[in-house]
Amino acid sequence: MGIQSDRAREVLLNAAEELFAIHGIDAVSNRRIVDHAGAANHSAISYHFGGKEGLLRALVERHVAEVALRRDGYVAGLGETPSIHDFVRCRMGPLFDVFADLPRPSWRAQFLAQVGIVPSAVEIMKSVISESALPDGLRFIHGEVQGIPEGVLRGRAYLLAHMVIGVSADQERKMNDGTHQGSWDQVGRFLVDAASGMLAGPVTSPDGAIRYPSMPFL
Repeated sequence: MGIQSDRAREVLLNAAEELFAIHGIDAVSNRRIVDHAGAANHSAISYHFGGKEGLLRALVERHVAEVALRRDGYVAGLGETPSIHDFVRCRMGPLFDVFADLPRPSWRAQFLAQVGIVPSAVEIMKSVISESALPDGLRFIHGEVQGIPEGVLRGRAYLLAHMVIGVSADQERKMNDGTHQGSWDQVGRFLVDAASGMLAGPVTSPDGAIRYPSMPFL
């Protein structure tokens, strides 16, 4: 694929991410995305991505790849006996690095929030994450960790996925309109601390956990 074609794909991805973030995934047509991207060919999405589902998958793949690129440094800093906080920082820290590197205004967190409420998009996210090369040591929700049963970890991870992305989307909106003066580093540190506390909290439920649907833990 040539440079011009790659550029056309990137423009379409950026236009789709913004429109999906603002209006919702199901509310935005391919024609609207093409028009917003300034493309003359109204079949551009079919040509470059095979359709809307392919476009959505390309958006998710781009995000997951950008997060993965930033994770190596975090993993390299893990000690021999990492804590839950260390694990969570390795999983979540790269996400906030991605947010921080985006130009303003940005739409990534708001787009991810929309992904989380569309079942077909959630399945795409789960598929892409399962195919990514996440180090085995960071798949810490599979199995018991520090006395916390796997079922409890999975339930808490489901809650955390919504909490982290929901708060991030709200912060991104405020950053875009200039009503939030903090940085993504500050937001990330706060949420990593909060997520670690939730994962490591005491377990008092008699059966260990409430069953929640599977949800990717970013």
